[in-house]
Amino acid sequence: MSCWFCFFSILCGQNYTLTIWGFKVGYISIEDTESLSINIAAKSTGITDYFWPFNNQYKASFAPVTFGFQTFEKKIVQGTFKQNLQGEWNDEKGGVLYKKTFVKRDKKCQTIFSILYRVQQESPNILDTKWFQTEHEGELFNVRLLLADSLNIWAGNDSVFCDHYRIDIKATSEKQIKILDKTDYFHENITHPKLIKQLWVEKHGERRIIQASVKMTGVTLKAIINNE
Repeated sequence: MSCWFCFFSILCGQNYTLTIWGFKVGYISIEDTESLSINIAAKSTGITDYFWPFNNQYKASFAPVTFGFQTFEKKIVQGTFKQNLQGEWNDEKGGVLYKKTFVKRDKKCQTIFSILYRVQQESPNILDTKWFQTEHEGELFNVRLLLADSLNIWAGNDSVFCDHYRIDIKATSEKQIKILDKTDYFHENITHPKLIKQLWVEKHGERRIIQASVKMTGVTLKAIINNE
């Protein structure tokens, strides 16, 4: 179960409760940020604090129009494991610099953070079925959003009509660069091919992410918006 918790630290602009089988296992707190950036804190609670404790922070910013990689920072506390990492786009060299490690990337290359940010900014007509090159701590993946259907999702005290997406993530054939010996739950596991990832995005109005889920081996972790 630990492989899933930090997936939900990338839900933009709202507060969420993490649950498994209806039991609370964590919370997500998102601070207000300027346009084209996100600033998130994810913290475990209850029994999760005993088995898989985490108190992680993520910051990312994106380029206008393309939503390409600009800056990234994370501060990780998972039990006794602590880690800080910063990455910044280098326009002159055409790629991302992590500390002393440089990875060459296309200027339009996304991150998982920017893709989940733009799903709230753009319509399914723009996003559906399109593959996006995605930088992931030195590794390069292709990511797409697939529109499954539109339906009502219960959120707090109201029912919200949502677009339902599935997220596909596939490794590219390009040589990968391992810049860390160990990483956090999210970055280690979000690209796992057997992890089923889904989003339910408010179809009208603010286009908030109302619910997200990840599923593996029959167990589902949900992030549900605090909409009361």
